[in-house]
Amino acid sequence: MTKVVLDELMVTRSIELGIERANKYRPQYAGITDKKNYDLMLHGGSFTEFAEKQIDAVGAECAVAEYFGFEDFTPLNGSYKDKADVGENIEVKHSYLACGNLLISGIDRNADVAVLVIGRCPSYEIVGWLPVFECKADKYRSAKILGDSYLVPRADLRPMDDLNMIRGWVYERNKL
Repeated sequence: MTKVVLDELMVTRSIELGIERANKYRPQYAGITDKKNYDLMLHGGSFTEFAEKQIDAVGAECAVAEYFGFEDFTPLNGSYKDKADVGENIEVKHSYLACGNLLISGIDRNADVAVLVIGRCPSYEIVGWLPVFECKADKYRSAKILGDSYLVPRADLRPMDDLNMIRGWVYERNKL
């Protein structure tokens, strides 16, 4: 795992965009949209807690961007599944649990690479990665997960050292 601690600018961006996302997703929080928030359904929580989770998720995206050397990274808002979270093909998945696993939605883009990040703003651990299409294997379906989702054990993730980035795209490093 690789530890990343966000600088003051990235913390500020995480807070600002996290609050913006929480307000944008207020109908989802209230349960009046078709899009489900499984964490909220399973654990509940106040709107303030919901906003804190959005802040931490944005921070996780910033941590991955920092890991890959993006300068002056600005997280996106409003591009839900239309664009990658970082670069051209990185889907960032965040967990609060120190032993958290990678949770993939059926609507995540198959061509992307999912990266698991754990922690709370400003301190994160980048755990590992797997191509999204591999995450959607039948062996990762779980009756414990609601909806069309897949739970990939962290033991099945590949190390971050196995990824290369070229012009905003990540690729698996060739192993000779």
